Amino acid sequence: MSPTEAVPRFERWVGQDSNLDRCTRCGRPRSVHGDDWSCPSLLPHRTGAAALITGGAGAVLGIVLRLTAAFADRQIAASVFLAGVVLLIAGLSMLGRDA
Repeated sequence: MSPTEAVPRFERWVGQDSNLDRCTRCGRPRSVHGDDWSCPSLLPHRTGAAALITGGAGAVLGIVLRLTAAFADRQIAASVFLAGVVLLIAGLSMLGRDA
């Protein structure tokens, strides 16, 4: 029998185990992995990107509605703009969370 070495799952950046170690499969930190060290899904990144795109479109639509003279109700335009800004901030925070 020949001894075999197992490939380590996490690359250490200091001499001992740390939550900042990077996974060799997905490249994300050890701290975002599950209890059984399973790699996290990509859903938060897709959700963050969708919120970012939707928020940008909503903010621009709110500005366009506000500047359009034919659109008389300014409260709806302000609400659309505010919802867009909130989605932009949420999308940015979701995308920058685990990087």
